[in-house]
Amino acid sequence: MKAIGGEEKSAAVTLSDMEIFIFPELMFSLVLANMLSPRLWLWRELDWFAGIREMRPKKRLQRLRQHIMDNYTFNLDLETWGLTTQERELKRFEPFLSREEIAKSNALFGYQGDVYYYDIDIRRHFGLDKYTSDVIPYWKTETIEAMDAFRHKSGHPVGAGECVSLAGLYAAAAFVVCGLPLESIYLMATPLHSQNFLDVDSGILTNNRRLVTRAMWSNGTVISQQARRALEHERVTIVSHATGYIHLLYPEATIDPAAYDHFSDRLKAFLVPPSDAEDKRLVVPRLPDASRVAFVSQGEPLGLKPEMGYAEISQRLRAIAKTNRAAALAPYAAHELGETESAPFVKASLERCPVSKAALLGKDVIAQVAALADESIYDGASRCATPDEVWNFSRGDGLEKCLLVANALSLDAGEIVVDGGEAALVHANREICRFRCVKKPLEPIIRLHPKVKNDCAV
Repeated sequence: MKAIGGEEKSAAVTLSDMEIFIFPELMFSLVLANMLSPRLWLWRELDWFAGIREMRPKKRLQRLRQHIMDNYTFNLDLETWGLTTQERELKRFEPFLSREEIAKSNALFGYQGDVYYYDIDIRRHFGLDKYTSDVIPYWKTETIEAMDAFRHKSGHPVGAGECVSLAGLYAAAAFVVCGLPLESIYLMATPLHSQNFLDVDSGILTNNRRLVTRAMWSNGTVISQQARRALEHERVTIVSHATGYIHLLYPEATIDPAAYDHFSDRLKAFLVPPSDAEDKRLVVPRLPDASRVAFVSQGEPLGLKPEMGYAEISQRLRAIAKTNRAAALAPYAAHELGETESAPFVKASLERCPVSKAALLGKDVIAQVAALADESIYDGASRCATPDEVWNFSRGDGLEKCLLVANALSLDAGEIVVDGGEAALVHANREICRFRCVKKPLEPIIRLHPKVKNDCAV
């Protein structure tokens, strides 16, 4: 398996829409990160899901939809994860795709789809018109822990997430809770949206929090119109699957070609209006062209089955981490510092967390951070939150708080020492702060500006 670059591992931590566009393996790594979360497995113990595996697949997914509808809202604002600039990100991604290719295919860098998006003025639609044309949002994709943590944020009585977050949650829950085989789940990303195609019955689309059946696709309701919008007006940039991905721009694809052919046929059939449908418009999806790519293997197959338990799945993913790229990147997406080197997490935390830095500018940083609740939004001994997650949700473990202070103070060197149930931030041989810490990272001394290695290191 080709070595995984440091920038890709760091991108797995922040999982912004633009990072997934550049590194398409990350889309399924998000799904695996959610599957590795004990929090998702607790859903199986809820009364709402009792006996779900005995139901028909479509009924299972309808039960899942209602749970997601009741517990999550759609959230896509500019304040949660902050802003960056086109120039900064184009320079960062230049080694992977040219500026011209990115601008032609990504909504944050110039692409606006068909006339529909020009008509609504896409920058005004998202509130970007008050900034210069160079300013773009981070729009980070949330794991299940971060989605749940919105309950701690003012104005959010339940969890929340953007479209990729909801797609990743649906895919993981369809497998863990509903017992749908991973091979039946296809994730699709367009420049402005993300949704899944579930190969059940005549097909089902997930669209943000909702499910859309073939009959609903053509019934002319507001829900169906929202679901149709992306496939009517945009190209599909990425199709992600358990076997790999295909990308609109990259010359190689890792998805199994037979699986991709099957998906293409099934999706096209789904989009054909039933004979009695009110809406007879035929939508032909603009999928990545299989004839222009070379299909290569992404490594050893995941080999995950719905009847496997949490421990067995965790063990399997660890076993293939050096031979399967999605599995290798999953613990980075899960912020699992007990299994990964800290450098990619630290890089993402100090380079791509502008919200906490701006909020603490000119304030007594240590006092403000000390006042936050002493608990992480991430369960477990070593999953950790980034500085903006800590600040947004007003809570953090000692290790996470030290990293938040380092980010707010823009420290150019130093280390965080985890020892004896405490975490201390040290800079220039001086202790800056110390907090109670229950997290136990793989590396007890975390350097703030290490070089991120280009290997699997899992």
